Amino acid sequence: MKFILKKIIPSFLWEFIKNIFYLKQRYQYSKISNDISANFKNVVYNHKFNILSELCEKYGSDKGFIDHNSKKPYKWKPHTYTSYYHSIFNLSRNNIKNVFECGLGTNNPNFKSNMTIDGVPGASLRVWRDYFINAKIYGADIDKEILFEEERIKTFYVDQLNTNSIKNLWNSIKINDFDIIIDDGLHEPEANYNFFINSFQKLKANGVYIIEDVPNQYLLDLQNKLIDYDTDIITLFSKYKKNYIQNNLIVIRKS
Repeated sequence: MKFILKKIIPSFLWEFIKNIFYLKQRYQYSKISNDISANFKNVVYNHKFNILSELCEKYGSDKGFIDHNSKKPYKWKPHTYTSYYHSIFNLSRNNIKNVFECGLGTNNPNFKSNMTIDGVPGASLRVWRDYFINAKIYGADIDKEILFEEERIKTFYVDQLNTNSIKNLWNSIKINDFDIIIDDGLHEPEANYNFFINSFQKLKANGVYIIEDVPNQYLLDLQNKLIDYDTDIITLFSKYKKNYIQNNLIVIRKS
């Protein structure tokens, strides 16, 4: 249907329609953000291309892109996280030593939050390895079949809903001073909070903990759980991404 409409509608009118849709999405989010506590900072970022975007294109990560029309290993529209990540990490990227990400991107449909058969397991870990050139990259996933090891990358098993599994993960890694921890695993508040509460202490002072792909309907739930922490809600808008409800980041800083 979209392809047919683009063929019959003049380009200037098509751009106008896209802009109307874009403004509608921003209005809908603004209504939701009115319910967010004053302890949360709502920051809106428009997508900008950078080296992280290029690396996502190279390895098949859906965290960012250069050309939304280019052929990708997955079928959905990518996120626009790379504009925000580059803005906060670029100046210090050579000083980052340890990075961890939960969720490698399993293709197995038997696991929740799977990437379907179109995803590339481990893609974002390779992005971080090339971006943080002096860092060791660690990852974990509930799917043991996709665990791997490459240059400066090691991966481990974890079940985010199982506290003992999380403790075993950190006992295996034996590192307590991560610069960055990213949760891109099971996108459910219970899993997000359980992993956070058992992992936040592994951050170094001034480290950053990020929960990705938080649906709007879960923001208030996580807000109540994280009310005592220095937390930002980051929403990234893009004319290329039709569905913004999972283009939110929750960023917790360790003072």
